[in-house]
Amino acid sequence: MQYYPPMTENGPEMLYPDALARRRTVLVCVMNNQADLRRVASEGWYRIPQRRAPRRVGADYLAFYQTGAFKDDEEAHTVTWFAATRRYQLLTRRELMPAEAEHPRADDFYFRIELGPLQRLARPIPAAKMRRITFINTTLDRLLTAQDVRDLFYQDDPFETLWQALREHRLRPLPNRIVGDRPMDITLRARGGYLGIRCVDEDNQLQESNGAAPPERWEILHMSAPQIARDLNGCLRQIGAALITLGGSVLNQKQE
Repeated sequence: MQYYPPMTENGPEMLYPDALARRRTVLVCVMNNQADLRRVASEGWYRIPQRRAPRRVGADYLAFYQTGAFKDDEEAHTVTWFAATRRYQLLTRRELMPAEAEHPRADDFYFRIELGPLQRLARPIPAAKMRRITFINTTLDRLLTAQDVRDLFYQDDPFETLWQALREHRLRPLPNRIVGDRPMDITLRARGGYLGIRCVDEDNQLQESNGAAPPERWEILHMSAPQIARDLNGCLRQIGAALITLGGSVLNQKQE
């Protein structure tokens, strides 16, 4: 028997009035069985193994690519369903599924992502040719307008640009460290603590994002995609200053 989640009639603009202003990032995940889809719909959470997670697991929405396992369903090989993220936790499989405590991977860690109600895209996105998909980091605008799964990919991702720049300056960025109930996009270790970096979509999100006080031994920076694109060196200097505050050292500048 095929399982169909309850359909919501309202799009993100109705359920989340300020969604287009604040909740823009999307992580497309693989959905390869009915049980996981049923759990998302009825229990409101999804799991991603930590060892197989993408470099950037944090997102404002999760969307789901249904594989060929849904072969008797017209939704096979499409992205049809998505939901807003509410909370992230890092738990063992045993903690997630106590009824399967003897599972061989019971001690493996998973990201448990609490979700809002499932929403159906007005235009499900087919994978006409590209069907071997793992994770796709994309934007809400692309999710709502894509004609094919290939349209979800975008070049010059500011997050990847910043990640690679930090590596080039001989730093070691760490992905997906959870602070509170949200993951940091990038974490850097310093002598006096940790520097967390969150990449936001628009400049006007920066003021909203900087309101909460960081936890002890953490300094948190928010950087927008336009800011990274137009002034990468300025972003690196800002990161270097924050590391100094935490007892670290200035960034190692590349030799000309």
